[in-house]
Amino acid sequence: MCFFSSPSAPQVVYQGPSQADIDANNAALDTYRQQSTAQQQQFSAALQKQIDDANAMAEKQRLQLEQERAQASAEMAAQQQAAYAVTTTTAEPQGALTTEPAKPKDKTKGTLKIAPGATAMSQGTGLNIGV
Repeated sequence: MCFFSSPSAPQVVYQGPSQADIDANNAALDTYRQQSTAQQQQFSAALQKQIDDANAMAEKQRLQLEQERAQASAEMAAQQQAAYAVTTTTAEPQGALTTEPAKPKDKTKGTLKIAPGATAMSQGTGLNIGV
């Protein structure tokens, strides 16, 4: 412990990289910037070429589809004209069969029915036990 003495300020000494180190780092950064810029330009040129190629291919496909659609429309129009250009004639049928009006059914008159919808009682109908 120091009694009766005033504290003194510490002495600060900067010990950083030398000017040569700073210059070397700046030169490395400049080289990195140049390489990065060149790489970005190369990438953007390649990407633009791909985009242009894709646009050209899409335009080619669009033109091809329009041609196919026009051909299909022309074919459909030709088919419709052919379908409507049919002529018809009327002729008497040879050996035609004609029909007569329906005759009423002959209903057998029975006296007893076992159940609704069952057959009427007559000879041979009824309960057959032992068969």
